[in-house]
Amino acid sequence: MIVCSCQQVSDFDIELALLDILNEPEAPIPTPGVVYRYMQKRMQCCGCAPLAVDVIYAKLEDLEARGLVCPYRSFSTRERLLRLQQQRSKQPAMAPDAAVETVE
Repeated sequence: MIVCSCQQVSDFDIELALLDILNEPEAPIPTPGVVYRYMQKRMQCCGCAPLAVDVIYAKLEDLEARGLVCPYRSFSTRERLLRLQQQRSKQPAMAPDAAVETVE
């Protein structure tokens, strides 16, 4: 399945990137930005971001079920993503002219 038509990224490309990323000693949270940078791609229109997130979550579960990713690593990643999401939901709304800060 094509996830990003701008950069020709498929779900299989994401799966291969996740395998490499999650097997690094200090693996980062596999956000779309991390995965795309690993593949040396850039989101252009960002229309694929919601689908990329869904594919990343689905692939994490699939790789864990197939025994290709350590269940602890997968659990740890999901736990960190949940904490990040909770932190973002607690932040007050930003003013339109405020500087945007990204968390990676």
